[in-house]
Amino acid sequence: MPYRHAWLFIVTLICATIFAFWRTYFSILPEAAIGFHIHGLTASLWLLLLLAQSWTPHHGRIGMHRALGRVTFVAVPLFAAGSMAVIHSMAGGTVGGDPFYALWGARLGFIDTLALGALLYAAGMALRHRRNVRLHAGYMLSTALPLISPVFGRVFNRTIPGLIIHGPQDFPVFGLGAQCGNVLAAMIALWLWRRDPRFGRPWAVALGVIAAQIVGFETLAHSAGWNALFLTVGTQPLPVLMAFGALAGVVAVWLGWRLPEARGRPKQDA
Repeated sequence: MPYRHAWLFIVTLICATIFAFWRTYFSILPEAAIGFHIHGLTASLWLLLLLAQSWTPHHGRIGMHRALGRVTFVAVPLFAAGSMAVIHSMAGGTVGGDPFYALWGARLGFIDTLALGALLYAAGMALRHRRNVRLHAGYMLSTALPLISPVFGRVFNRTIPGLIIHGPQDFPVFGLGAQCGNVLAAMIALWLWRRDPRFGRPWAVALGVIAAQIVGFETLAHSAGWNALFLTVGTQPLPVLMAFGALAGVVAVWLGWRLPEARGRPKQDA
């Protein structure tokens, strides 16, 4: 089976997430906006599902792996709804004059929007290639790469001298930490792509998305048009945005399940 030790990466990502968001979320749970809670729950569900799906086939639990696979049809729409919820909360903070989001809200919204699109595409393709072990596993695991930037960017902002944020006066250095996280994600995607080029398409797609995030963070995310659209999101009803995200998730998994797998490729490669 491919990616035998990938579950260790997921465990590392979960631990890094707790460390990265401890001060700004986990230690102040009662004060956090509802959108962050929804995103935290749905993203946690997705990471735990990836962990279980990565661990089970390498420990003789194929039946459990297949049973958990059915959770994908619920977890993807929930994740998409949660992503729209956190984008709504960031936009609301920007509209409300929060000093951090006034600087970075629109740019983080841009990254999160691309990340959501990448996850929906990868999850759908994982279902489409469910009989091709390497492609299926690659697409599923590639959904974790967009989480590297927001997680490890904040890890860098807590640990690396010159990037550490002690208070509002240091908010301007946040963007450099986020871009370092993007570069780390790009390096991992490139390594995995070159390691297995025959079945490296999932990582090539992920690398393209990350490259768009890196460039767009410094260009398009600055534009007046994107900022206007982002601020408009903050004024919309949260249930409507979450319903839109959930619907996008349903469409992604339905299309992935229904679309025929491309012919001429091996169904399995253990």
